[in-house]
Amino acid sequence: MGAGRSGADETDADPPTVYQVPIKTANDEPIRTNFERTVVDGVRRDRLAGLCDIPLEHETLRVWGNRESEPAEAGDYLLFADRDGRHGGEYTLLARIDHATILDAETAAEFTDAIGWGEVTDASYPHVMFLDPIYETTLDRATFWETLGFRGWPNDTFSAINFGRNGSTFFTAYDSIAEFIEQIRGNRIYPPESVGEYETFDAAITDVRTRLEESASDTTWLKTRLGEVLISEWSAALTGFKPSDSVSASTAATFDQLRRIYESIEPELEETADELGVRSLHSFAPAKTLFCCWIRILQNEIDHDGGVLSQPRLNSILRDTYTVETETETETEPEFELTDSSHPVLSHIRSTSPEVYAFTAPCDYWLTSLEYSAVSFDADHRSRWADLSEGDVAILHARAEPSSEAFDRQPNGIIGVGILGEWFEKDEPWWRDEHEAGESYPLVATFDRLFLTGSVDDIDTSRSITEKTPSIIDRESAALTANLLPIDRANSLCAAVADTEFPVQSQYATFRTDDGEIDYERPMALVDALADELSEVPTVNVHKPYRGSIRSDPLEGLYFPDDQGERILEQITTALTSGKHILLTGPPGTGKTEIARRVCSSLAETYPSLYSGFEMTTATADWSTFDTVGGYMPNESEGSGDGDDLAFTPGIVLNRLKNNRTGAQSNELLIIDELNRADIDKAFGQLFTVLSGQSVQLPYTKNGREIEVTTTDDGAARPAAHQYLVPNSWRIFATMNTYDKTSLYEMSYAFMRRFAFIRVPAPELPEDRTDEERLEQLVYDYANAWDLEIDRPEAMAIGRVWRETNHAVEERSIGPAIIEDVLRYVNQHPEDELEYHLTQAVISYVFPQLEGVPKRRKIVQEIAAVREIDASLLERAAREMLQVAVNE
Repeated sequence: MGAGRSGADETDADPPTVYQVPIKTANDEPIRTNFERTVVDGVRRDRLAGLCDIPLEHETLRVWGNRESEPAEAGDYLLFADRDGRHGGEYTLLARIDHATILDAETAAEFTDAIGWGEVTDASYPHVMFLDPIYETTLDRATFWETLGFRGWPNDTFSAINFGRNGSTFFTAYDSIAEFIEQIRGNRIYPPESVGEYETFDAAITDVRTRLEESASDTTWLKTRLGEVLISEWSAALTGFKPSDSVSASTAATFDQLRRIYESIEPELEETADELGVRSLHSFAPAKTLFCCWIRILQNEIDHDGGVLSQPRLNSILRDTYTVETETETETEPEFELTDSSHPVLSHIRSTSPEVYAFTAPCDYWLTSLEYSAVSFDADHRSRWADLSEGDVAILHARAEPSSEAFDRQPNGIIGVGILGEWFEKDEPWWRDEHEAGESYPLVATFDRLFLTGSVDDIDTSRSITEKTPSIIDRESAALTANLLPIDRANSLCAAVADTEFPVQSQYATFRTDDGEIDYERPMALVDALADELSEVPTVNVHKPYRGSIRSDPLEGLYFPDDQGERILEQITTALTSGKHILLTGPPGTGKTEIARRVCSSLAETYPSLYSGFEMTTATADWSTFDTVGGYMPNESEGSGDGDDLAFTPGIVLNRLKNNRTGAQSNELLIIDELNRADIDKAFGQLFTVLSGQSVQLPYTKNGREIEVTTTDDGAARPAAHQYLVPNSWRIFATMNTYDKTSLYEMSYAFMRRFAFIRVPAPELPEDRTDEERLEQLVYDYANAWDLEIDRPEAMAIGRVWRETNHAVEERSIGPAIIEDVLRYVNQHPEDELEYHLTQAVISYVFPQLEGVPKRRKIVQEIAAVREIDASLLERAAREMLQVAVNE
């Protein structure tokens, strides 16, 4: 499951967001069926047990979902409507979002089936919203649309209402969004009206204050027990707090304190709430309602400048749904005097004061950790995994006993140290016990930097642990444990500096002092003792080729007709697995660059053991090998500092293979936009050899040795300072517009055959000018994907411009991205000025794509013939910008 969101305080937060949810009235519509099932009728609580945290206490739940990637905020509202065509229908229900969460893919599929949505659609809905309460609404559609300047229903079923949109008179009719919600709220239908519930938080506070003042019992015990100082500290921690945000470690500690105190006094709160007759508030039972209101009353009694406690904030604190920021500075300073403080890990500990952990595992486990540059946790240790922060340090301990009797015992000791990077959850098995013993280690933390004592070059990381025989595993385990720090020596060092031995009692341990503070003396003593034997190893697997698949997620939010998007991803996957670089070709505006960016981002995120990221650049006609490969530049950091010394500086390509700051191996995918703007021979030079999978020496030196760009077949896993190693999975993603321009260079066959050419075409537009309905629907489909509300005149006019542009000259088209620019421009202006603004949009966005096109005059003539185009304005612009006359 993903993290959920709760709303912030009513008094110091942004106003709630109201989402329109128009649902077509046809009974066979899947969304209509799901609406009736889970919003109108509701879902039994037991059907969702075990699938996710259920924030409400009702036996029947009201739930809604969609495919959004970010959860809504608690306290936001859904405004449901029965949609009749594009302009008809009425608003029906107003539902408050009590809690929203993003489920992972597997849980989302199970949730969809359990709730009944899966019976009418194959899709799953990861964005789940629990609704409480739900009201009938008195909002009149026609009046509301006139107030906001709406011209029709939005193109999707989940769109935030922009109350301040251009032409809206909303804030003349209403003082605030809260007042609007109050006015349109009708009878409550869920949960049923009850004497035992408060309608609003303000009503609850007023009632609790009255009951506390009128009670004959002692109602000062909470104030006495907490005191003004503690209330002030809580208020300060609540300042600006939104439950969906990250908080500092100190704020998290204050929230932990609040949670512990509530849990300790909850029985007394339940007794007091019963005595006073305090009622429930939405999903809060009387005890929680009393506590929340009582704290607010106490906050009002003292002079504080902080935030106030609210129901969503208390709910988040009690359920621990916020995240904690990584501390970059702490008051704790390492006190151990080092003999060698130059090692990168020691410098990192001294400068950042991170948490330091000891990880203990059999040696064959660490072989897989080296393959994926990661450590793992099972589900029972989720809390430990969740406590990790980027930059934390891990001391790696290999125990003598192997995980299987089939393997030999190995030396017992410390084999390395790592700086942790990102952490994520995985689905597929990596470690041997996952493959063969049915174990599961789904929680993973990667290494940002990794240092080992062993002979890593003797370990084959291109093959999985399951592909290796016991004798190979024994041999590689012996290589990994070479030069380790024996556990007896580690214990002696730890005892000498802290009177405590190395923590080997469990698989995961934290270095702590007797008083609970972070212990830096033991780990720093260990790293200092290991420093001479430690060598940095790549945190990306340079030997393993890409053998994965690309899910459709990267293209989410982009629109492609039919299954064109899936076909493009399939072609990219095939090219990657066959060792080819990628060249996306097509007309301007078809999304080539965005596809490349999204695919590379997905690859880096999905396969962190292969890719360390990606970089995007745009080719130019001035490019030479100095830009791509590198060359000599003045070096002021070495020598005299007068800039007379020259040193080799890597270019765009080589910088993807090695971290300039640390010198560690990298594997960053490279996106080159508009590749054919460059003179390929001049720009790539020696890289022709590299792209064909062979090593090459460059005519430059570093430390007296020639710069080498090597393949994994020719180079070591840990290249020297003068070497750049090309990982087996490294790829270039390039794009090329198929419009010919005089500034473009042709690519040689020798260069082209190193790439897989993947076509990203413009959509097929109906050539028949009488087929207006299909053209209109295509424009609406794209507008829906871009979250644009457009009227039929706009859709038809822009569709006609697009059709004439793409059909005027064979093989000369523009893609939907340019039409999106046109749509957004026109959509910002009044409909009665459509002719002028559409013409201006064509001049601004379409004309630049026609520069250098031989038959551009023909294209302009066809556009000018569109009846919604100002032909005279278009002709004047064509003469100035394109040097063509329309009427000649």
